[in-house]
Amino acid sequence: MPTASTIKLIVLAELYRQAEAGGVRLDDPLAIDPDDRRGGSGILKDLSPDLHITVRDHAILMTALSDNTSTAVLVRLLGLARILQSAREWGMTDTSATFRSGAMREYATSTPRDIVRLLTLIATDAIISAAACAAMRDILVTQQYHDQIGRYLPFNPYARSGYAHPGPVIVRSKSGFSGPGGVRVDAGIVELPNDVRYVLCVMTEGSNDHLYQPEHDGATLNGRLSRLIFDAWWPESIPVPTE
Repeated sequence: MPTASTIKLIVLAELYRQAEAGGVRLDDPLAIDPDDRRGGSGILKDLSPDLHITVRDHAILMTALSDNTSTAVLVRLLGLARILQSAREWGMTDTSATFRSGAMREYATSTPRDIVRLLTLIATDAIISAAACAAMRDILVTQQYHDQIGRYLPFNPYARSGYAHPGPVIVRSKSGFSGPGGVRVDAGIVELPNDVRYVLCVMTEGSNDHLYQPEHDGATLNGRLSRLIFDAWWPESIPVPTE
């Protein structure tokens, strides 16, 4: 399936793999080349072209706002071939990406199984290191698009202080969307009381709605699927919060 921006999860994971190996310093400032600037989602396209922010800041913008310019900066820094090689090493055998503008299936494709595998590794400290996994989970909680997995959940994305969220429902996710192709994708780690955690990835394409409205049928469908999974995993001994 086309992943849209959910494919940026492999960029985030490769960034922390290279940082752990000493090849990249997360606190180093990173210039934006003219060829890095992209349209679509994000904020850097509207800011000063000579802005320098850190490597970590680019990772946060790539995740929180799905910034396409930050994504291009990081892909250039890390190397596309190395990103894809790592994805294969992590068991994502059906994942490919070019990160080039154009048709969604040319930009990136994957399967829910592949993406769930990567997020499971991150959720269980089973990739790179426990510290790297914790840092990636921190970044995933910054996402500001919650019209899919978080749509019908009692999750308040504004309740957090820094990376710390009080719960009782926490969503750490990375969504993707595109008008052409009617694509909506979201993948994340959902944390509930009693140490309950689960990982999911929901993917749709082919909607006749090629706009970006909140009530897009792919987004609402993915939201309903997410709620069904939430209801199945919520601890029976605790009342479900209403807000």
